[in-house]
Amino acid sequence: MKKNGKLYIVADNQQSCRELESYLAGTSWRVSCFDDPAAAIAAVEVDHPGVVVVDLPASSVRSQLVEMASMDMDVPYVVIVPESDPRDVVELFHQNVSDVLIKPFTSERFCRAVERASSCKNLMVQNRLYREQLEKANRELEESLRILEVDQMAGRQVQHSLLPVTPLFHGEYEIAHRIVPSLYLSGDFVGYNVIFDRYMVLYVADVSGHGASSAFLTVLLKFILNRILRRHISRNDMAAMGKAPEGFIEHINRQIMALGLDKHLTMVSASIDMEKNILRYSVAAHMPTPVFVSNGDVRSLPGKGKPIGIFPDVSWDVQEIALPEKFAMVIMSDGVLEFLPGSSYREKEQFIADTVAASDTSIESICEGLGVDQVKDAPDDVTVLTIRRGY
Repeated sequence: MKKNGKLYIVADNQQSCRELESYLAGTSWRVSCFDDPAAAIAAVEVDHPGVVVVDLPASSVRSQLVEMASMDMDVPYVVIVPESDPRDVVELFHQNVSDVLIKPFTSERFCRAVERASSCKNLMVQNRLYREQLEKANRELEESLRILEVDQMAGRQVQHSLLPVTPLFHGEYEIAHRIVPSLYLSGDFVGYNVIFDRYMVLYVADVSGHGASSAFLTVLLKFILNRILRRHISRNDMAAMGKAPEGFIEHINRQIMALGLDKHLTMVSASIDMEKNILRYSVAAHMPTPVFVSNGDVRSLPGKGKPIGIFPDVSWDVQEIALPEKFAMVIMSDGVLEFLPGSSYREKEQFIADTVAASDTSIESICEGLGVDQVKDAPDDVTVLTIRRGY
């Protein structure tokens, strides 16, 4: 901080002023002397000098100058007093005087007092300016965070509006989902539709990372699926729907690789022929694997494959199983593994199987058993999707 080189000496006579001024000969201080305290007070209020030296006997005028030290925190005051009661000296310091000199004193002592008062006060002023700057930066940061929060909430509403209706009933089938985002925006996403009043197509995706960048990719997935379905509907392509989800994950992989988003995702994609009651599905590195329940038997569906968005020219196998009259399938994202009991993946997988077996297979019962509804500040996005028939 640049030093204010002005120094005011306020005394009751010119001789005292000149004597104190002589002590500062050879220094960089620009000295102004006042033997009229009223003029000095007016000048201090205008110029705010670097130091004010007061050599006045105890009086109402000196008290007025000392009171200015309490009001103007930027100007240091050095008060010269004759031998006096220490309590009077303490009182001066309580009034924000920077230093007190007791007569007699040497020129060196006087110069040190002036420099010390100037340095200390400059440091105080500098700290105050830093504090003001910090407070301003904090206010700006709070405002930026508020704007960001509003934007995130708006994004969350947009993302939520893209999710399908839950639960969705069609004939004997019911499909429902629950998503608990770790932030306002989620990297988990689900999609399901009924096509030609016969095929129920669905997917559960888990995009790497969290927040806006991952959420944007879920919007892209929604767009890709809708575009594919519109094409099949416009062409009345029942044969392609009979093979679904064949080629779906491969198509998404090509799209993401072409965009160079530096993102990858895992996915379970499936299609149910509700006329023939056949489930066809593919798994792209998604964990935990889908859980299938039928006649009291709980098992994990087989399936494996590489994640999407990393490897070009990769294919994913399509598994096919016949569906019984009464069954349920549960697909989750790996966010559930963060809060389930157990120290290993096998133990957590077993807990999921036991929970599904003990439930009535509804989305509410399963989420309650897993503790999804009690999750606060989830470290990762959590998704649970259920498909069932005959319940």
